[in-house]
Amino acid sequence: MTKPSPFKKLFETKEEPQIELEQPTEATVESNVIQTPTPPTPAPTHSEPRKRGRPATGKRSDDAWIGRTYYVKRSTDLDVEEELLKLKRRGVEIDKSELVDFLMAIWVKWQQGENIDLLIDEFTPRRNSKLD
Repeated sequence: MTKPSPFKKLFETKEEPQIELEQPTEATVESNVIQTPTPPTPAPTHSEPRKRGRPATGKRSDDAWIGRTYYVKRSTDLDVEEELLKLKRRGVEIDKSELVDFLMAIWVKWQQGENIDLLIDEFTPRRNSKLD
């Protein structure tokens, strides 16, 4: 003994009855008022559907960038945030992913024997330290 599925009606395709408005085919005169048939208005057509949400313009949608997850110490992350905020106040816009990408690229070049001092100087000028 099998029970009918309560979801069966959802999957069945029904033909919806089409309601047609009866339009007079000829102009009629009724108590000095002339009624003329009105043509049905066409449904608006859209050439292309609008996409929802913001346009994809960030690193996530750029094929040159790839997402990775790394762990850093909380104190290091806070120090980096502080230094990036100082740079931002001076008009230098850089985010963490660009900083990490730059530092990893410099490390690779250093491993390959290049002089990284020149590359680091291009990125940001060093501060005068008391040790120099």
